[in-house]
Amino acid sequence: MKILKKAAAAALAAGILVAATSCADTSWSYKDDKNTLPIGTYIYYMSGAYSFAKQSAQSDVEVTTDADGATEATEAVDVMTAKIKDNKDKEVTGKDYILNTASNSSKALLFTLKKFDELGLKLSDSDKTQIDTLTTQSWAYSGSTYEKLGISKDSYKLAYAEFSTKYEALFKKLYNKGGEFEVSADELKKYYTDNYVDYSYLPMNLYTTVESSDQSADSSASTTKALSDKEIKEAKEKFDGYAKDINDGKKSFDEIDTEFMKDQKSATSSAVTNQELLDNSSAPADIINEVKKLKTGEASVITVGEGDTAVMYLVSKGDIKDSADGLAKDESKSYSVLTNMKKDEFENYINEQAEKMEVQENSAAFNQYTPEELEKKMNEITSANASSNS
Repeated sequence: MKILKKAAAAALAAGILVAATSCADTSWSYKDDKNTLPIGTYIYYMSGAYSFAKQSAQSDVEVTTDADGATEATEAVDVMTAKIKDNKDKEVTGKDYILNTASNSSKALLFTLKKFDELGLKLSDSDKTQIDTLTTQSWAYSGSTYEKLGISKDSYKLAYAEFSTKYEALFKKLYNKGGEFEVSADELKKYYTDNYVDYSYLPMNLYTTVESSDQSADSSASTTKALSDKEIKEAKEKFDGYAKDINDGKKSFDEIDTEFMKDQKSATSSAVTNQELLDNSSAPADIINEVKKLKTGEASVITVGEGDTAVMYLVSKGDIKDSADGLAKDESKSYSVLTNMKKDEFENYINEQAEKMEVQENSAAFNQYTPEELEKKMNEITSANASSNS
């Protein structure tokens, strides 16, 4: 009889628990005394973390490439149990990475929204336009997928477009003149001269492009033909001469560029000049590696590729100090330098302050919207898309 009563009590308690869970409000994820985040923002951050975790897990196994260029792992990957390196280079399971990232991103959003208001910042008309544009453009591409995952357009707008816009506005407020972490012009200039590199390169194709008629398609097509050994030797002698003039201090890179334009009977320059962090450069790797070998004021000649794809480059390293004095007058460039200088520090600040915030967590929502449930839905979407395309 007592056992029966205990069983009945347990069943009753379970019924109450189920009823309480089913009636719980799962429309939000985190809240503080100012803002409440819809559950869609949490799911959005989970989806991004899941994609990264899956990519990381698959990078550790062999993949095959089909005729269309799509890659697929040769063995099944369990994203939830896979070992992933988090932002602190700590190894965690894929599931924990997803949960931690969604939590940290949500709290960072809450702190950004709160700090933005505390500092009296307001969105300008251009800011509002930017938020709407970012949302509309991205939603047109991924909106249907997000909706199937439970992410509304408003949630996406808040988690991505509004967050990134207010995040940047907060960065400017804190690090520009008068800000809590103000960076002086002298500090910015020192970082620029210590870390940035001034370099230029001038390309010369070691092949010619020939227009030919494609009779089968009734259209014209272009083909490339490598220069002769004699022509390549002459080009090398010319570029070696250019490099010697720069190294001997006889001519600047700009003067060489002008001379080459006249030689090629071209009205436009093909030269490229940058002042940037080499590790963040979009220049070809061979160019960057050559620049790293050069001393200030030096130039060299390299050839990349071979045959009908070969290109010869005159590579020169300038003095970064020559452009440092004009940094303060170039608002766009100085902001770019400031961003590279302080972006990691700012991200750490946001995350540290976010962790200190007093927030409410909606455990009922987290129990419903789990990484496993997200993975299930994403697999269903992938399968449905594959079926519709077959």
